Amino acid sequence: MNCKITLAFIAKLIITTSLLISLFKTTASAKEPPFVLCAENQSYPPYFMGDQSTFPVKNPGILVEIIDASLKQNGFKAEFIRRPWKRCLKLIEQNKVDGIFASIHLKEREIIGRYPYLPVRISISNKPDPKRRLRRVTYSLFKKIGSDFDWDGTSFSNIKQSIGAPIGYVVVKKLKDDHNITANTRHLPAKGLAHVAESHLDAYIVESSIGNSLVRKHGLADKLIEIEQPFASYDWYMMISHQFYNRDPEMADKIWTTLGQVREQKIPPLIQHYNKLP
Repeated sequence: MNCKITLAFIAKLIITTSLLISLFKTTASAKEPPFVLCAENQSYPPYFMGDQSTFPVKNPGILVEIIDASLKQNGFKAEFIRRPWKRCLKLIEQNKVDGIFASIHLKEREIIGRYPYLPVRISISNKPDPKRRLRRVTYSLFKKIGSDFDWDGTSFSNIKQSIGAPIGYVVVKKLKDDHNITANTRHLPAKGLAHVAESHLDAYIVESSIGNSLVRKHGLADKLIEIEQPFASYDWYMMISHQFYNRDPEMADKIWTTLGQVREQKIPPLIQHYNKLP
């Protein structure tokens, strides 16, 4: 009799404990803070859409959809804020956001945030893992049709005014370091391309897909041409703050790994979808 009572008590205890554990997990999950990300507050189709303080709910952009899906798979709710790019860099340095995108790897940026690095057994030099990137992109020069200005992939010719590029971008540093040219960073891409069309700039450097989208959007297709030789190619990454990474490095790595997997699955259909948008 006592044995039956004891077994019944143990069974009830196991069930009660299981329910409590389940309840604890549910409560913990419900209280999971959002993963806050900063992105530039400009419309760069097809990657970023809209130009307000956040992204539109419908068709927010390819990168936004990839990141949102990756975070959901890991139990986080993505919360996006939009600021000028240099402000995003400052926010992650101050650990005021959990991540920023889209960032090209620079050694000096390792101080302000974390990239998804290759395992030490593969690389001991802190090289980012291309399998966990957001996107491989090409930056191109857009010039006015009929202009003598040119770029042959190695050097520039017939520079009469200046070359524009967005402030804080890696291409600005590359222009200075590799060619001793100071970029004109007064204008964001849409306005910069318009200035090229009006002969106020020799050319403007911007990511190829973004540049072509802006040219179409602003009716500049009969005025501007993309120079065939690309200026540079880079991998875009989602950086994670040092604070988040130090608190849970396994979760940070899991998010990046998921991001790479989601990118492989979603990029082709997303590109087709966004290319059909007006």
